[in-house]
Amino acid sequence: MHRLSIAALIAALAACSPPVDTTQGEDIPEQPMTAAHLADLIAADGAGHTVAVLTGPADPTGLEPVFAGIATGDPGWLSVIPMLRPEVDGEYAEGLADALSRALPINPEGVLTALNASGGADERTCEVTDDPTIISAVEGVTDPALKAVQADCLGYLRAG
Repeated sequence: MHRLSIAALIAALAACSPPVDTTQGEDIPEQPMTAAHLADLIAADGAGHTVAVLTGPADPTGLEPVFAGIATGDPGWLSVIPMLRPEVDGEYAEGLADALSRALPINPEGVLTALNASGGADERTCEVTDDPTIISAVEGVTDPALKAVQADCLGYLRAG
C-alpha cells in the first residue's frame, strides 16, 4: 500500500483546483457589438427590452455601435431593422434614420427591404438630396416587392 505524504496530497489537490482569477480589479475590454449578437439579444429578451438596456442609464450610448453597423449597409445589421425600428423614438429614431440614410447608397435594396418590413420609407431616411449617385442607386433596385417603398423613397429624395 502506498501512502501519500501531506505535501504530495496538497500538490495533487492544487493541480485539480480551478485557476485563480487574476483579472480582479482590471478592466476587461468588452467585445464589440455585432449584428448576430444584437439579433440574439432581441430573440432572447425582445426588441423593447434590448433597446431599453442599450439606452438605459448604465450605457445611454449603447445604440451608437448598432447605428455604426447599420450605416455600413451590411445585410446582417439591416436584418434587425424590422425588430428595432418600432422600438426607438426621439433621438434614437433620428440616429437610426441617419444610419439607414448613410447605408442607402451602399446597399439600397437592403435598406428598402428593411424599410418595407418596418413601416415604409420616411423623409429622415430618404432625405432630400441632389446627389445623383444616391438617387441612381435607389432607382437601380429591381425587386418588384419593393416598388412601393422605392417610389416613396424616391419621392422624398427628390422633394427638394
